[in-house]
Amino acid sequence: MLESLRRNFTRTSTLVTFAFVLVLVAGFTWAAYLANYGAVDIKDTFDYQSAVVYAQRDSELLFVEQYEHHVAERDLAFQEKLLDEDLKTISRLAQNEAERAPEFAFPADRNDFQYLETALKAREQAGADRFQRALDQNEQVRKYSNALFALVALTAFLFTFVQARLQRRIEEGRSVVERLQRAFLSRRKELPNVSLGSVLISATAGSDVGGDLFDVYAIDERFGAFLIADVSGKGIDAAVDTAFIKYSIRTLVGESRDPGRTLTRFAKLFERNIEKRETFVVLFLGVIDTQSGEVRYASAGHEPAWARLGGEILPIAPTGPIVGIIDDVEYETKVLRLGAGDALLITTDGLTESRDARGNQLDATGVAGWFGEAEGTGQQMADGMVQRLRKRSPRIGDDLAILVLRYLPKRGPAARPVRAIRRVGGG
Repeated sequence: MLESLRRNFTRTSTLVTFAFVLVLVAGFTWAAYLANYGAVDIKDTFDYQSAVVYAQRDSELLFVEQYEHHVAERDLAFQEKLLDEDLKTISRLAQNEAERAPEFAFPADRNDFQYLETALKAREQAGADRFQRALDQNEQVRKYSNALFALVALTAFLFTFVQARLQRRIEEGRSVVERLQRAFLSRRKELPNVSLGSVLISATAGSDVGGDLFDVYAIDERFGAFLIADVSGKGIDAAVDTAFIKYSIRTLVGESRDPGRTLTRFAKLFERNIEKRETFVVLFLGVIDTQSGEVRYASAGHEPAWARLGGEILPIAPTGPIVGIIDDVEYETKVLRLGAGDALLITTDGLTESRDARGNQLDATGVAGWFGEAEGTGQQMADGMVQRLRKRSPRIGDDLAILVLRYLPKRGPAARPVRAIRRVGGG
């Protein structure tokens, strides 16, 4: 009888052990499946948000071309096609009616564009909500996975590995979406006593992201900062680099309003953080006192810049080399003072290197001549140069950014400009 009980116990123990092993294997298998394949795929969500961003950009470019640059309807066909494809992509990736692209037809008037802008803002929020839902579902899946792995004590290493992998996938998806949304944005904020003009043109008619960037914003009620940059390369890599440059410079200017010191610190930051060692950036950074007209600036290899002081056009020379070419460089800060009606023009090399039908470059002398003849507000001056460029050049062969600052104080003229551009000091 005892032998029978022993045999029964052994048999039962074996069955329990086998069942326990099966449970452990099943638990581990299910946990591994959840961690690796059970998470909600965020690719479609990312693609949807990307399509909304592209539509917002192409809509803005089309509006500017149609109503600010007054381009003929027949010449807008390609941009209209791009916008139409963006809207079709939005509808194809939509999960519900609220996410579908709004109805929009060509030709469109100002009210149509205003309606489209509002509707795309709603789709932008819908995409953000959809992305957050995907993150929440993935987070729930991760919790289930963690609970199962906790029961499988012998697989602690695999538990940590797979958990980290899932978390990394989520964070990478979030990072890509946020960086893409920021990458396209060149913004300006109006400054008191300063009439601003800006133009940003893609040589690839919106099909690729360029490396040109401008940024204008108020530091406080009196001082404003302005930046224009040209990053080597195109596509998403260049877009990510422009976002890095924009927010790094903003942070550094907030710590020190000295442009030379800011560029010196930025060059070191750029060297440590840029992914591709062959990447470089040409940029111009200025800080303007909107009450006195004084401009403090530093230029990293940026040659296409001019000051119009009275009736005189002065080229603004670089105060240091291109960022990413030479290590451990200190940039100088120089100062000039704008009087009432004086102006600054900063462009990327897409303007000076533009060619006419015979292949002749416009060059710096040609741009300086156009600048000397430009009149009106800052935006009218910038638009006027673009109109002359379109008449002269059959096609724009490079990305182009133009920034004009015209000093128009409202409370009487500022002190007469200092003609000599003086040096303030190094970084």
